[in-house]
Amino acid sequence: MKLTANHIIIALMAVVIAVLSWTLIYVSRDELQLHDEEYEEEIETETTATVEQGRAIVRVDLQSQKASGIRLQSLPSSEYESALQVYGSVVNIEGLLETRGRYLGASAERRALESALAAAQADYRRAEVLYQDDRNISEQALREAESRFRVAQARLGAARSMQSVLRDSLLTGWGPVVSEWAMATESATLRELSSRSAALVQLVFPYDLPISAAVPRLMLAPVTARENAVQAQFVSAAPRVSAALPGNTYFYLVSGTALRVGAHVVARVAMDEAVVDGVVVPNEAVVWHAGKSWVYRKHDAETFGRYEISTANELGEGWFQAVPADAGPDGAIAVEAGSPNSNFLSPGDEVVTSGAQLLLSEELKFQIRNENED
Repeated sequence: MKLTANHIIIALMAVVIAVLSWTLIYVSRDELQLHDEEYEEEIETETTATVEQGRAIVRVDLQSQKASGIRLQSLPSSEYESALQVYGSVVNIEGLLETRGRYLGASAERRALESALAAAQADYRRAEVLYQDDRNISEQALREAESRFRVAQARLGAARSMQSVLRDSLLTGWGPVVSEWAMATESATLRELSSRSAALVQLVFPYDLPISAAVPRLMLAPVTARENAVQAQFVSAAPRVSAALPGNTYFYLVSGTALRVGAHVVARVAMDEAVVDGVVVPNEAVVWHAGKSWVYRKHDAETFGRYEISTANELGEGWFQAVPADAGPDGAIAVEAGSPNSNFLSPGDEVVTSGAQLLLSEELKFQIRNENED
């Protein structure tokens, strides 16, 4: 049979298809499990994570710890005074200053009208004497003097009424102490507030707390910068509730601060309860997983257990963890520091402060591998 150009083209295409098919099979050999023995050898590695008595455990040899930069910190004993966190914001005093200006203006007008009334009253009485003394002035002059006196009386009454309305407005909106600042001709406190060298803060306390909980002095800080705490002094109860938070409101004065108007603040209010013993877990030791906070505690030289911690009591350097005072050696508290039989952290325990995220990653890889095998 004689070869034609079409036969040659068909043969070349067949060769190309065969080559491409072989290449595809070679590249996909793992997925197709054509090399089972080699495939198994690649994934069979000794795991460094396990679960013992319901607790995640990660084992890392000393050489790997050094290479991974794993560092530990011993937890010293600590004490914690039970406290309540309350929130609030820096008050805008623009309305206070505007009402103050109107009040002082009404006060000045009242004083001027009091002087005018005294003069008009004196003129009227003199006119009465002259009129009654053989009519030394005309009746019209007497009536004009009386009219001026009555007009001065009415104007003074209106000025006093306006001043009273403005005073009530201050008391209703700002309470007696802040209103006193506003109604004074000279107020050093209000001058500081106007120049922003001081700030007026409104804090919201839970309804079930008595007014005695509004301590004379406390420390507050911006919510986003809690390390910048400043001292605040109690002023008075605030007449208005907060639109954002339910509870009783109180005014506090913060001097020498750069807090901006409207800034959200948080304060820590000590409660009249006993001091609690425990430890403080440093911030750098905490890892977050499944919506909870955890630390890795050292069990022995190469073993670390993952323990959940509480984030209810935040301190500047970390999170306070209470140690129950009545717990015994049955697992509630470690018999010795780092004991795997303990369910709580205690003084002397060592926690991972650098490399905790690596341990969590190794643990999660172990879990994924087990799921795949199942």
